[in-house]
Amino acid sequence: MFGMVLKFVCGFLSGAVTGAVTASLLTPKSGDAIRNDIKNGIDEIKLDYETGKQKKREDLEADVRKRWGE
Repeated sequence: MFGMVLKFVCGFLSGAVTGAVTASLLTPKSGDAIRNDIKNGIDEIKLDYETGKQKKREDLEADVRKRWGE
């Protein structure tokens, strides 16, 4: 059982590395452009998370005020 898991993990990691190397060699963008795209994507995810978190907090606070009759 352990041998099968080890083979799977090794195969998965070697496939991931091969895919990453292939993608980086064949992409038409420069490394700086790719890094900027990744950074911008992460910044958008963070902003969406913070916005969603704030909206959820406001919704929960409104629900608590409604239930407590404030």
